[in-house]
Amino acid sequence: MRILLPPSRTVRAGAPQEAPPLERYTGVLYRALGAEQWSAASRRWAAETLLVHTAEHGLVGAAAAPGEPVDLARLMREAGPLVDLRSKEYARRAPVPPGAWTLRVVSEDGDGRRLTVSHWNKHHKGVLVAALARDRPRPRRLDGLLRWAAGAGLRLERAEEGVLELVVS
Repeated sequence: MRILLPPSRTVRAGAPQEAPPLERYTGVLYRALGAEQWSAASRRWAAETLLVHTAEHGLVGAAAAPGEPVDLARLMREAGPLVDLRSKEYARRAPVPPGAWTLRVVSEDGDGRRLTVSHWNKHHKGVLVAALARDRPRPRRLDGLLRWAAGAGLRLERAEEGVLELVVS
């Protein structure tokens, strides 16, 4: 499994462009990650699992200094599902290969209708990734990710082909 994160418009003061995105970015999603408090095991999981779409370097590993751009199609063959947490705009600029899953954050109203969460979207995505980093699951298929989420008390569901929904209160 791989998780594709968006870049952040805000960066840590004085952080060089060559710094790993987890150390450089400070936007809403990255604050919700709380990566500065992760264990060494969570950092290793992040290095193996998290990717970031950066403006400067393209798709790179989240926990390593930018190097060669990442080949997503190859990674998906080797590591299983890719879950894209980027906005529609970033996804349009750099589409993911077929077989990847886009994550939407939604809430349910009293009638069970799902409404897209816009303001807190990045925060909830960061909370999801922080829980993943804490538990460090290694699912090879989407069903494994969904089982992990249910066990972690998160409502992560298939909405339609290629789309997952994180249902929040």
